[in-house]
Amino acid sequence: KEPPYRPPKDWVYNTSSGPMEGKINVHLVPHTHDDTGWQVTVDQYFFTNVYYILDNVVRRLHEDPNRRFMYVETGFFKRWWDQQPESIKNMTRRVVQGGQLEFINGGWCMHDEASPYYVEMVDQTT
Repeated sequence: KEPPYRPPKDWVYNTSSGPMEGKINVHLVPHTHDDTGWQVTVDQYFFTNVYYILDNVVRRLHEDPNRRFMYVETGFFKRWWDQQPESIKNMTRRVVQGGQLEFINGGWCMHDEASPYYVEMVDQTT
């Protein structure tokens, strides 16, 4: 049986064009949902996951102006930011000013989308 999709023969994807008529157009929106102390402590989560996510995202955005990323948890971002040298802060400022790194939701952490009532969502972002 034939697979429903075949990758390009050279494995190079055209990521610079717009939507194509007759094709399924997929838009990937990379973003975070780093829980602030859900299954491990905030410190454990920060040092085993979040710190490295931000380090890599900022560098990769700087390397490729076509990339975009949305960051949600300003609590973790502030902690990471406070530990960065001025050179990384400047790099981060450039990708923010260039629209590559965007902060969304406006909360210290992302609210739980499974919250059944808006009051819970407000409580988690204020």
